[in-house]
Amino acid sequence: MAKPQKITGLNPKQSFRENARIILRQKVEEVYSWEQFIQDPEKREELHNMRISIKRLRYTMEFFAINYDKHFTEFIKTIIDLQDILGDIHDSDVVLEVLVDYKVSFQSTELPGVDTLIARTRETRNADYQTFLERWEQLSDVNFKQKLLSIFAS
Repeated sequence: MAKPQKITGLNPKQSFRENARIILRQKVEEVYSWEQFIQDPEKREELHNMRISIKRLRYTMEFFAINYDKHFTEFIKTIIDLQDILGDIHDSDVVLEVLVDYKVSFQSTELPGVDTLIARTRETRNADYQTFLERWEQLSDVNFKQKLLSIFAS
């Protein structure tokens, strides 16, 4: 699991809002540091690490939400959506790993029930992965990152 990046530039004498701005900007950058891996569906660990970074961003945003207007909650909802989709992908990855290991333990090329579950789980995972890519592209098209960072700047 990805370790959180160290937050720099905090000053306990600064306002709560100023420290929020610093922390939130760095949490956004942490999420986007995983963007380079999202075009490869085999980058399971990196996708999971992105999900963990998104989760950290979400909880940090929820903690600091008092500093921002109601429009901010729409950004939080988007972050939750991304976290949920990546969570579904990770769940499928874990299920696939368990099923494949189970099949290997029987040293059999055919276990019809298990094979069906593997195929269905792969289909679900592929569909969730495509959903994630489409959602990420939509957010990129509307400059989501820049809009989010601009909220922190004000």
